[in-house]
Amino acid sequence: MKRAYLVAGHFGFWIVVLLNNFLPRYAEIDKPGGRLLLIDAGYHLVTITAFYGGYLLIYRFIIQPWPWPGVISLLNILTTVVLVVLMRYIVEFGFLKPALNYDNYAVNDHFTWSYFVQNAARYYWSWVVYGLLYGFAENYVQQQRKARELIQSELSLLRSQVNPHFLFNALNDIYALTLTRPTEAPGAVMQLSELLRYMLYNSQSPAVPLADEINYLKSYIDLEQIGQDGHANIHTQFIGQINGQRVAPMLLIPFVENAFKHGDLFRADQPVIVTVDVRAKQLIFHCQNAKRTGSKDRTGGIGLANVRRRLELEYAGRYELTVQDSDTAFGINLSLTL
Repeated sequence: MKRAYLVAGHFGFWIVVLLNNFLPRYAEIDKPGGRLLLIDAGYHLVTITAFYGGYLLIYRFIIQPWPWPGVISLLNILTTVVLVVLMRYIVEFGFLKPALNYDNYAVNDHFTWSYFVQNAARYYWSWVVYGLLYGFAENYVQQQRKARELIQSELSLLRSQVNPHFLFNALNDIYALTLTRPTEAPGAVMQLSELLRYMLYNSQSPAVPLADEINYLKSYIDLEQIGQDGHANIHTQFIGQINGQRVAPMLLIPFVENAFKHGDLFRADQPVIVTVDVRAKQLIFHCQNAKRTGSKDRTGGIGLANVRRRLELEYAGRYELTVQDSDTAFGINLSLTL
């Protein structure tokens, strides 16, 4: 399908170029329109030959790792010149002169074949260059598209690395809840179901409403609190005006996961703190926790590296992330332009 659109685009382009050459001359010169159109169409074939000579012969062989690239390029340039001269000869002496009695050299008393070759090469060299430039432009667009596809693939991989970690922790918490407080387990399962629905259907979008992402964060913290028998010392604060802002999904949750997984959740003097401050197009996020004795405080091992990579891919130049990591505490501050 893409190839069909590409062919149609090329065909449409050359029709426009032909009409652009023909219509002004048709309005100014007193000649039969059909005959003039046939003459212009004949020379148009020479132009097309020059363009695709530059594109299909010279450009294609430049980007391919052929041996002796200088020799190959020179041969392709000469081949393109030969094709242009040959096409012009066929058009002028094989069609226009016998069929339409049109002689482009009737007033040239000094016509020679050397002149014919040089004239064809001089007149159409620019279209050879246009074909060459088109090839490089096409290659640039393709490389940009491949880069975007690679980024999307990498983002999907990074998100998929976060989701299983959350799921395993939540299932472990619910399992513990069925042993200690079984009457609360059904509610926790329903809450987990809502969280999984959000992860499955929203995390694949490039951006989601900020309100939904914050609600997801709140629900996650509530679920974790259930897993800690409600005794975890967690201080949360969500402030600011939410008014249609959007954010990359599942971006903040790794930091909160890290606090619950590695933090000391029961210290009254040093609680886990989660703060989200929304200021128009600015999101300021803060999360800190005391370290559990003997815990190596990293976001699920690869989590922090994943978040940094996601920020670079999705918010390059629009974020500031600082990490405070000491022997007793871990914290992050993230400022993000939405």
